[in-house]
Amino acid sequence: MTTPSAVAKAVWDRAEGLCEGIRDGTRCYSSMQLGKHHIVHRGMGGRKGKAKKESDSADNLLLLCPECHNRIHLLR
Repeated sequence: MTTPSAVAKAVWDRAEGLCEGIRDGTRCYSSMQLGKHHIVHRGMGGRKGKAKKESDSADNLLLLCPECHNRIHLLR
């Protein structure tokens, strides 16, 4: 089983410690106050068993700055 810290490191390494958000067709690249965002929200992907494991996988997480994170939630 992959630990939460291993997943966080995998997301950080993939993003190179920079925001993965897209603004006006280009990557944001901010390094300020980054946090993880679920692409498929836990409520949609489940909270137990296989669905939880997939929901919390590095493939389902993005590293985002607060502005990009807010923008994503406003678009839904």
